[in-house]
Amino acid sequence: MSDQNSESLLTAKSSIEKLKGAITRLLKVSKIKIKDPTFLWKFGFPSLLAIVAVWSSFLLVDGFSSVLESEEGATREAITDPLEEGFEAFVEQTWAGLVVTEDESGGLVQVAVISIADRQSGGGTILLLPPELKLDQCVDVCTLNAQYLKSGLELVRNSVSELLETEFSDSTTLTSERWETLIEPIGAVVIRAADTGEIQTVSKSEVFDFISRKKDGSFLSRQKDQGDFWRSWISALKESGDIDGSLPLMRIPVVELVSALAKSSFTVVDNLWSDLGDGPETNPDLLSGVIYDMFPFPAATENDERATVRLLNGTDDFSLSTAMQELLRKNGANITVIGNFRSFNIIQTRVIYKDTETQIEAERLAAAIGAHVIQDELVSPVADLTVLIGRDFSR
Repeated sequence: MSDQNSESLLTAKSSIEKLKGAITRLLKVSKIKIKDPTFLWKFGFPSLLAIVAVWSSFLLVDGFSSVLESEEGATREAITDPLEEGFEAFVEQTWAGLVVTEDESGGLVQVAVISIADRQSGGGTILLLPPELKLDQCVDVCTLNAQYLKSGLELVRNSVSELLETEFSDSTTLTSERWETLIEPIGAVVIRAADTGEIQTVSKSEVFDFISRKKDGSFLSRQKDQGDFWRSWISALKESGDIDGSLPLMRIPVVELVSALAKSSFTVVDNLWSDLGDGPETNPDLLSGVIYDMFPFPAATENDERATVRLLNGTDDFSLSTAMQELLRKNGANITVIGNFRSFNIIQTRVIYKDTETQIEAERLAAAIGAHVIQDELVSPVADLTVLIGRDFSR
């Protein structure tokens, strides 16, 4: 308690003593009249009120001073430094969009998936899927093109979403006319073939034919042409010095995606597929690697059964967080919160679950990443599981 408050306390005590003395003298003088109700009402009640008022003032000052002392007169601030102990934040899910191109007959000639590496600085990846791609666990309508012809964009979106294990922010259908609108601000695209280095200038009215043609009836040649087009177009936007000025003024989803993509380094994946005579095929491990790179924080799909994870680093080695993120993704977990534990001195890596409903998944995930399992009913409920990185975690 401060010196000023101590002085107030002494003053209050002195006042109380004086009042007590005055009342005592009053009672001695009025021994005979003390039993008189009129006397009590006239002198006793006001005196009692005075005592209560002084004592209440003392309690108020003392209590208020104690509160200030206990909190040290300061408010608690949120931890905003990602390198500090106790920092936590919800992750920003990967921004991704689906762009399909249809021909005059209503069939698909291109399926492009665009993911943005960073919403502020841009860059990212374009993955080209063949419309002839056959989907697993298919009964009737098995290719992306057949699904589009039967049910339209929504069914294709759901199928691609399940294939890539992420939901899309937007989906867009382009036609020959819409491609002309997209290319018009830049005029034409100078396309360089990645394999031969051959250069070809394609006007806005020729773009659709260029990306939709199949040489010798092979989807592989079309994939290559589409890859060359996307690489050349995005590079031209970057080199223009005015990305937004080289795109249509209307800020539709595909324009926003392309603009963000051109702001930094980008990759076009057009060689993931092979043709062994039964349509497009790929190595599942290669596809999984592309998925992990494109969607570090995937948005939950419609039928998503992955456990959500709150990932906390209990060490001061921040590279462990990146390694654990990749390991968790490969083992079927979806990270929704990331940060640091309240201490950087954690030894054991742990998977923490709140209730028995998530115990089996916690044990499965712990076995996959080499961690211990514990139950904590007070653990944060923002995710299904909490993974705490300790010093025993090996990359």
